[in-house]
Amino acid sequence: MPAEFLTTGLKRSALVSAEILSTDPLDAQLFTNKLSLAASVAQNQNAFIYLIPQRQYIQHGKCSLGESLNFTSLFVYLNNSQEQFEIIDAPVDDVYTPSTHSLAVFLLQDEAKNPRAIFGTFFPINRPLDTNTKDLLLLIKDDLNQLLGLQEQVLELKELQSRYVQISELNQDYICVKDNRHKIVYANHAMLETFPTNLKQTVIGNIDLLFYEPETSATIVDSDLHALEHGFYSGNQLITLANGQDKILETTKKTFVGSDKNTYIMSVSRDVTEKEILINDLKRSNDDLDNFAYVASHDLKSPLNVIKRLVSWVLEDCQEILPQDSKENLALVLNRATRMEKLLVDLLSYSRLGKDYQANGEVNLKSLVIELLSLIDLPMGFVVNCDDLYISVPAVPFNVVMLNLINNAIKHHDSGNAKIEIKAKRGAKGATIIVQDNGPGIAEHNRERIFKLFETLKPRDEVEGSGMGLSVVKKIVEHYGGCITVETNQPRGTKFIVTWPTTNIAQSVLSNLND
Repeated sequence: MPAEFLTTGLKRSALVSAEILSTDPLDAQLFTNKLSLAASVAQNQNAFIYLIPQRQYIQHGKCSLGESLNFTSLFVYLNNSQEQFEIIDAPVDDVYTPSTHSLAVFLLQDEAKNPRAIFGTFFPINRPLDTNTKDLLLLIKDDLNQLLGLQEQVLELKELQSRYVQISELNQDYICVKDNRHKIVYANHAMLETFPTNLKQTVIGNIDLLFYEPETSATIVDSDLHALEHGFYSGNQLITLANGQDKILETTKKTFVGSDKNTYIMSVSRDVTEKEILINDLKRSNDDLDNFAYVASHDLKSPLNVIKRLVSWVLEDCQEILPQDSKENLALVLNRATRMEKLLVDLLSYSRLGKDYQANGEVNLKSLVIELLSLIDLPMGFVVNCDDLYISVPAVPFNVVMLNLINNAIKHHDSGNAKIEIKAKRGAKGATIIVQDNGPGIAEHNRERIFKLFETLKPRDEVEGSGMGLSVVKKIVEHYGGCITVETNQPRGTKFIVTWPTTNIAQSVLSNLND
């Protein structure tokens, strides 16, 4: 026998240095019959198996082999061998000597050739292993390997079960399993916490309907029956818990067949009470905003129109007799009334933004800008250049954005050499549009302010406007999942950068929720 296989007392330390990982020990009784059979086939009283990952030595018989073999060296030797097993000299102990016995050793591996165990048995030198004996030992080796594989699967299943139980216990959702007679067979910690303290110990094994008020019990029964009939249930339920709390639960139930061939219901309920209350508050706020928009559109515009008509009549009828100061004052009143009317119209438009989504379409940027310029009173000497490029955007909202950005550049320009450049770049995730001018520019400390409602950087008597144009632009762009930023356009002017995505995540989520 090669000397490196004999290392008294180094079996465990050698395997540790070889970094063979350890797992929990297996039950030695699982291997007793197989080892006894192997010893009998080899015509001796001893056989062994060394489980490599567990570093566990199991033997049949009374030899002291476990303390005299260096299993790490033996594993390396067998792993490099091309044979199904190897014959080596028996180690010296109380029973065997190299002069009387040899040792047949086998390496057991899984399908990926990872080592599982070393299996061995003795046989007398004067009775070498014949073909039948070798075949029988190989069959025993395969049985042992299959048994180890089954044990690995059992351990993996136990580990998975332990993890699932931990996940369930840590989960804040209410999780339980019921049989087809509504008897609770499992409930996680969160579920048990919904019961009064004096009832927690009685939950498992009892019918859940006993713990709830009749109305709640009826709701639970209906969803259970739906799950039993269709295999699945999903919906929101208004439930009074066993502890008396009223909750809105988003509940999912699914049936499965247990190992006892009986049908069970897995129920998972999530507390969405705060979420539903928030949604209702938002809906109420939106309704209030709609009501405000109606008032602004009708009740407030009507007296403004009356004021405008009266002032116009006075100016027309008394044109010859009114002093100049009075005419200017009346013109100022008419101007303010007109401004207020425009503000109300803008407010109404702003309140309706963000209600719906328009699908993207292929739009030629240059053609769109030319069309928009026909709607604008473009001052003499104003030059507008635009890239000729197709981009994917929703036509109407994009028109509003571009119209406001172009108008903003025209309104605030302060020189006769006015120029607006509109550039675009199309990418895989969307389009980037740049609107830049050579006007006075926007100071850095005002770049957030310009996007706020009713904000203007100059007095309205100098530059007419409601201060809502850029607010509308920002709201539309963000509603479609994009963003807008402002920078200085060197050497002079302002640069607005609009990023418009091809896919709107918010729209997709809302569509899924509505479905």
